[in-house]
Formats: sequence, C-alpha cells, structure tokens
Amino acid sequence: MLSVILKNKTALSIVFIFSSMISSAFAGCHDDDSSKGRELTLEARVDALKQIKLSESPAIETELLCLAAQGPDYSKRLFVDSGSFVVLSQQIDQQTTEDVINSTLFAQLAASHDYNKNTQIAQWYKRYTDVMSIQGWDISEFDDVSLTSVSTDLSVSEVIFEILKTALTDPSDQAVVDAAVSALKKLEKEGPFISLFNHAAIRSNQANFQSSFVTRDEHGLVSMNLGYLVVGFKDISSTILFLRVKAGETWIKSHDETIKLDYDVFNQVRDQVIKKLGENARSQVAGIDI
Repeated sequence: MLSVILKNKTALSIVFIFSSMISSAFAGCHDDDSSKGRELTLEARVDALKQIKLSESPAIETELLCLAAQGPDYSKRLFVDSGSFVVLSQQIDQQTTEDVINSTLFAQLAASHDYNKNTQIAQWYKRYTDVMSIQGWDISEFDDVSLTSVSTDLSVSEVIFEILKTALTDPSDQAVVDAAVSALKKLEKEGPFISLFNHAAIRSNQANFQSSFVTRDEHGLVSMNLGYLVVGFKDISSTILFLRVKAGETWIKSHDETIKLDYDVFNQVRDQVIKKLGENARSQVAGIDI
C-alpha cells in the first residue's frame, strides 16, 4: 500500500485526509455476489457478455487520429488504456498484451455505460470487477474499506506506480516500472497520450483511474497487480499526471490487489469481446515507448 511505501521515505510527511464526499459515495454499496463471475458456466458468460452495453466512443480529437489510424502496437511495454495505465513485463507476449488491454478496456467501457465513474465511484468499480470476472479474471468485489487516503509531496505519475511496486520482488519487473514512470514524466503535457487519458479519467476537479503491472507468476499464469486510484484537486492547469499531491490542495485514495486470468475462459470469449469493442480497441488504446 502507498502508506507503507511512504514510511520508507523519511523526508516525506504523511498526512491522512478524509473526504466526506468520497466516503459518502462509497457507503452502502456492498452485495453478496462477489464470486458470481467465478461460478458462471461458459454459456452463462457468453450470454452475460451479449447483454453488456458499452459507453459510446468519444469524438476523437485531431491529435488522436493518427494513433487510432495506426492501431495499438502490442510490442510496447506501457499503454494508455482509456482511463488506465498498463505496464507489462518482458514475460508477456504480444497476444497476451492484446488480451489484457482488450479485457480491461471492455470492463471500463461497460462500467462507464452504466455509471458515472466520478460521481458513482463504488457502483462503477463494482460493475468493473463484475465484468472482469465474467471474462475470466479472478478478482475480488470492490470494497471501499480497502481504500487508503494519503497526502504527500509526490507527483501523480510517481504515485500510480509506487503503489504497484510494493508487490514486486523481481528486480527486472521493478526496472520496467521505473522506466514507465520515467516515460510518463517525459510525455508532452498537451500531447495525444495525455489527451486520451484525461478524457477518460478526469471530470471537473476529480479523477478516477486504474494502473496495473502484468507479468506471469511461478505457475505461468497471467498475473496483474491492479491499482485503483481516486484523486481530488482544487485546481489543474494541464494534466493530473504532473500534479503534485499536497495536503490541503490535493487528496488521493488508493487500493491494489493481485488478480489472475483464467485463459480457459478468456480463450472462449475473446472473439466476442473484440467484436463488441469494435473501433474502441483502436481509438482508446495507445502504446508508449519506455
């Protein structure tokens, strides 16, 4: 967790800030069907996917047209995936990269169709985790109690991956994440990658997004360390990624967990996911050099 990380940064001051607005948004949103995705038969999964509706694609800005025309380069290690950043280890091949990106994008768009991700946060994340489960991800139902609110003098681009690094023990994995942070810091503040992320994640003075690191575990299974982040701020001049989290000016809530992908399931729903995504798989995904 972020709070644990920051204890090791003695030069930093940790201040806990609780937002009444967010606390109320998360209240009373628990159901007892957290494992329903795991219990579904293949037929039920396919039927559930058919019923899912995705949010409409936003109008593509001029600067994003070339990215959409080219389509994602799945040989990259860092992606903007709508309102999510995804980093992939060297153990993840291109087909798996495409599957991870498509499945997480699909879950985001399904959740955004049903709920406003910045005013109905708990409902949005519950829908997100439900749809991930239907696709074969072994994921816990979203629990607002697990979110930790902290404030410190770090940029958001550093915070989003510091959260994930706590679960990494392989130096090569840590190096990939460090390279991803460096790449984000080098992005143009008004460039196409930032515009894509801003459009999906930010509304008014709040942002809701995900970050993830994907690798393979000791059994060869696709494993994702997934971070949920909600950031509130008084003012923003360009993009939240370059914003420093400071007490009184900014707050951030975060949680992370490790999830696995059951390929026996996803292999059988892949085509349907891709078909339903349509142009979204090109217009809302972009690979970044690291």
